[in-house]
Amino acid sequence: MACSKRMTNRREFLKKTILAGTGAILPYREKTGNPRVAKKVVVVGAGISGLCCGYELMKLGHDVVVLEASASHGGHVRTGREGLSDGLYADLGAEHITNPGYKRYWEYTEEFNLTVLPYPRRQNMLRRLDGNFYTEEMLHDASVLKKFGFNNREIRYLADHPWWELKSLFTGPYLDKFTDEYQPFGVGYDTLDTIPMADIYMKEGASAAALRTLGGEYVSALYELWQAGILHLRGVPLWPPHVYRLKGGNQTLTDAFAGELAHRVRLNCPVSAVSHGQSGVTVTYKEFREEKGISADFMVVCIPPPACRKLRVDPPLPAEKQFVMDHVAYDSYSRFVFQAHSRFWEEDNLSINMELNHPDIGSIWQTAEEVDTDLALLLGSGPGGISPQRALSAFKAIYPGRRVTIDYAMSQDWTKDQASPTCERLPFPIGSLNRFWPFVMTPHGRIHFAGASADNLNWGMEAATRSANRVAQEIDQT
Repeated sequence: MACSKRMTNRREFLKKTILAGTGAILPYREKTGNPRVAKKVVVVGAGISGLCCGYELMKLGHDVVVLEASASHGGHVRTGREGLSDGLYADLGAEHITNPGYKRYWEYTEEFNLTVLPYPRRQNMLRRLDGNFYTEEMLHDASVLKKFGFNNREIRYLADHPWWELKSLFTGPYLDKFTDEYQPFGVGYDTLDTIPMADIYMKEGASAAALRTLGGEYVSALYELWQAGILHLRGVPLWPPHVYRLKGGNQTLTDAFAGELAHRVRLNCPVSAVSHGQSGVTVTYKEFREEKGISADFMVVCIPPPACRKLRVDPPLPAEKQFVMDHVAYDSYSRFVFQAHSRFWEEDNLSINMELNHPDIGSIWQTAEEVDTDLALLLGSGPGGISPQRALSAFKAIYPGRRVTIDYAMSQDWTKDQASPTCERLPFPIGSLNRFWPFVMTPHGRIHFAGASADNLNWGMEAATRSANRVAQEIDQT
C-alpha cells in the first residue's frame, strides 16, 4: 500500500511537471503564503498599455498572451531612423515624459536601466502670435501685454507667471474642491458640466484677449476644472516646461516590455470577436490568415475604442459601456522630421523651440541633440494630410531668421496609420461627463480596459502605464 501511494504521488508530480512545461495554469503562492491559481489572460493590443499590462500580469504569475493586429509592437510609441544620417533618430509618436507626473513610468526606466535625458524642447520658447514672434521675456513685458488687449489684472499676473499659466489665474480658486482625482462629481460643481469653460473665464473677469488665448467655448467647465484639479493634486504644472525623453528613443521602453514578454506577444494576429460569460472569455483572431480561437479567464482591451467598434462582442456590452465605445473621440496629427546640415538658428541667435501657430505646422523643436554630429534633427507637429514638403515650405516662409538649411524632410501621418491612428482622448462633449465617467475605465464582467482612453487624465504614456497597472492589479485580486 505504501509503495502504491508513493507511486501515485510520483505520477502526480510528473504530471504537474509536464503540465508546467506546456504552459498549463498551475497554483502559485503569494508572499503571504496563500495558494492561488494563476489566471490565463488575453491582452488585445501591443501598444504601450498592452505590453505594460501583459508584463505586470506575467510578473504576478499569470499566463499571458498579447495579440497585436499589426506587424510591430509599440503602437503610438515609435522611434524612426530610416533616412536619417549619423545615428540620428526621431520619436515619431509619443514625445516626452514629465517629473512629477509620470511616476510609474520613471520606475520602469530604473527597472530596465534606461537612460533618461532632459529634453529642452520647452525652454526659451519663441511664440508666434498675430503673425509676430515673441520671446518669453517679451511676454512678461507690460507694454507688450497691453497691446494684446489684456486687462490690468491679467498683465500683472503674466508679468510674474509664464504665458502658459494664464489659465490658472481663473481656475485656481476652484481646484481645492477636488480631493479625489478619480471623482469629479459631488464637489459642488456638477452643474458646470452643462456650460462651456469660457463662461467661467468670463465670470472670473477674463478680457477678450484672454478669451482668445484660452478658448474653452466647446469644453465642459466641470471637465476642464477636474483635469486641472488632477494636475494640482499631483503637483504638475498645466504645461510642464521641464520634460524628458529616453536616450535612443522612447520606443526603448516598449521594446523592453516586449523583450520580457518574448513569445507571449503574437504579431499579425487581428482580433475579430469575443464571447464572454461568468466563467471566462473566448477570443477569435486570425494568424497566418487562419481563424483561431483562444479561451482565457480574462481579456484586457488595450486598443482605442474606435478600433473596438470592429469587434463582435457576444453578448453585447451594456448600454453605458457601449455608449463610451461608440462616442469617445481622439485627436491625431502628423509628425514632421527635418534634417539640417547646420544649426542654422544659432547663427541667427534664435531659439529653435517655436510655437508657430501656422495652419500647416504648429510647432518645431530639436531632438537627438546628444548625437555627435554636425547635422541637426528637428521635429514638428501639424494636422494630418499635410505633406512634409508643405510643412517645410510653411516653416521657411515664417522663420524669423536669415536662412534655413534643412535638406531632408519626411513625416509620420498618424491620421493615415492603419494600426495606431489615434493619439490622446479628446474632452468629452459638454453635458455628457456622467455618461463617460467612470465608464471609460470600468470593466464589464471578465473584460477589462486599459490605455490612454481608460484613465482619468489623457496623458499618453502616463495614462497607458497607469491604467495598465490598475487593470493588472484588478485581475490579480479578483
